[in-house]
Amino acid sequence: MTRRFEYASATDPDGAAAIMPGGWRPRLYRLDAGRLHLTRKYLELSPGLSIEELRLVAGGVRVDGALDPGVLKIGFFETQEMRVLGHRVSNAVLGVAYGGARFDSVNAAPGMALTLNFSPSLARRVVPDHALPRLLARLCGPNGLATLLYPVTPKAFALRQEARRLLALGESGAASAAWPHDAPDAMVAACADLIEQILGSALRIPQMTAGRRRDLALAVERLLWERPAGGGFRKFSLDDASLRLRASRRSVQLALQEEFGMGFVALKRAIRLQQVHAILKSDARGGIGEIARAYEFFHQSRFSKHYREMFGVLPSMGSNEAPTGG
Repeated sequence: MTRRFEYASATDPDGAAAIMPGGWRPRLYRLDAGRLHLTRKYLELSPGLSIEELRLVAGGVRVDGALDPGVLKIGFFETQEMRVLGHRVSNAVLGVAYGGARFDSVNAAPGMALTLNFSPSLARRVVPDHALPRLLARLCGPNGLATLLYPVTPKAFALRQEARRLLALGESGAASAAWPHDAPDAMVAACADLIEQILGSALRIPQMTAGRRRDLALAVERLLWERPAGGGFRKFSLDDASLRLRASRRSVQLALQEEFGMGFVALKRAIRLQQVHAILKSDARGGIGEIARAYEFFHQSRFSKHYREMFGVLPSMGSNEAPTGG
């Protein structure tokens, strides 16, 4: 039986993105200043089946992306509060996603995600051909496939406990005698049983906000990730966002507060800082001041202060990010 255990830790967004569960290509960026710390425990239980535990120990991050074709993930989220696909989540919740399904979240420490990851070949054992159309119908929303959030039923709780037990065995380096010989097959069967329960139930986690408000927040986020127009020497303001999206200033602020937990100015600063950080880490030409102004930081001292708060170093050391104390 294949049993490979790994442990990893990251204190910067690049490292954090690198240790996210496989099977998708997420975008991850900071939402607040200060220390970032993410840990990962990984157990390859058999070819195509792995168990991973991610813990956000410190910091606040935004994660979004979509699963690769054919991949299946069943995840358990435990947190004091997070936002997943527009839902406000506290305590524990189950998430199910299949190839192409979107996932996005706003996370603040402390938080934990335990995921069971199935390759396309194993996913077909968990979700056989006759059940796949029903699962896709449950995942399909107004914007396409999205992760389904579901209550942690007794059946789901038992699955989570077994996954934790196996992960602990892998971490301890337990001898072969301590492992159930049929662990991979039993996990596949338990997950298939859980999927059948989900498909036979109308239960869902209640939505946090109306779809229109969430769509507005995501549209603002997309605008902010665009390179500033005209070289960035004119600020992209809340009024600009309001005009572009045909929404009132108040509507924009309310949408951002509910989706990201922050207003326009704070989100814009977080995104702009990371845009500058990425450029400074690359081989792009130009002085720091010129690059900062191109991304709407017109006061050098304030820019340096915000940059250091976010990344723990001065802009001149942007390629050598180090964690700040926390």
